[in-house]
Amino acid sequence: SIKVDNIPIFINPLLIFQRICIAKKSDEELKTYFQYELAPYPLSLFNEDGMRKGTKSSLYKAFSPVKQPLPPDDNVLHVLDGGCLLHRVVWNRNEPYERICINYIQYVQRHYGQNVVVVFDGYPSDADCSNTKSAERYRRSRSHVPTDVIFDEAMISPISQEKFLSSDNNKRNLISMLTKKFEEQNYKVKQAEEDADVLIIKTAIDMSSSFTRVFVVGNDIDLLVLLTAKARDRENIFLLKPARGKVGEMLYSTRSLNYKEAVAKNILFLHAISGCDTTSALFNQGKLKFLSILDKNDALLEKIQIFQELEADVNAIAAAGEAFLLALYGGSFKQDTLDSLRYQHFTKAVSKNKFNLASLPPTRDAARQHCLRVYHQIAIWNGKEKDPE
Repeated sequence: SIKVDNIPIFINPLLIFQRICIAKKSDEELKTYFQYELAPYPLSLFNEDGMRKGTKSSLYKAFSPVKQPLPPDDNVLHVLDGGCLLHRVVWNRNEPYERICINYIQYVQRHYGQNVVVVFDGYPSDADCSNTKSAERYRRSRSHVPTDVIFDEAMISPISQEKFLSSDNNKRNLISMLTKKFEEQNYKVKQAEEDADVLIIKTAIDMSSSFTRVFVVGNDIDLLVLLTAKARDRENIFLLKPARGKVGEMLYSTRSLNYKEAVAKNILFLHAISGCDTTSALFNQGKLKFLSILDKNDALLEKIQIFQELEADVNAIAAAGEAFLLALYGGSFKQDTLDSLRYQHFTKAVSKNKFNLASLPPTRDAARQHCLRVYHQIAIWNGKEKDPE
């Protein structure tokens, strides 16, 4: 719904499109309407819950795991994703928090030995420190009403692990307690200011020269994407994805991507524009399709390089992103705009029995905002974050 004079008015986008088609005076007039979303929000990028979310982990299908077992070696380092670790170690309600901390330490000792660095996310207590990841954290926590627990080592956990970890305050305090306990056992612990992915990969790269092999341990596809983008020349760094359910442990190298080198060099762009934690997925557009588009279209390579530039012009970013999205939706950046392509898709689809307006390409204006958000996320991954404004 939208508000007119503070009065909520329900908007049915399909009904709007139907009435426009009836009331239009000419096809040329109809074309002009497609410059606008004609909906309360861009349907291809958002739904009632906010940014559209695809299956981010589907990108694993673009990578081949290492088949041959690696020879044993004592000189190895494990860099653990602390966020994964928090959920990996299962603990029961009614256990004291001191015992819970011991469970984590014993799990790490049992599975990874002593050469370990644990890297945790940061959870700023200041509300003004919210960033582009805040919306995603809020979305994930909505399945549980966060319950903040004031606890110490002797206190027995009054709630389940799942409910406990749905609160950022609880995670912040537990991480502080775990950090102390790990360091007492001579483990190295790091904590990022916000999302830990970049710090995890940086730690692995920085320490790779001192070890025969370095294993980044986590299940987030972001880690493998960052390894592919930043450590292609490091043959001794791997992602170790822990077993889950009936799926066994998987090992990936920095060269596991099944696409040409040009795709690997632009994997950050492809991951962000197709939908990651901080950007919208596009309705019914799978992540592998984005990789295939770039794999088969060399003309786009030069255009999207602007997403790697530190001081890029916002209009140039929007134009480069539009060119890629045009190719994604079957158009040509030499002949079409997203607005004209929306009209073409609509006229072809309107006669079908089933038609979802979200399947239309986004408008140029909506795509512009999406591309700027993509640019901002790539800058964060490259350690060059700028003020979003």
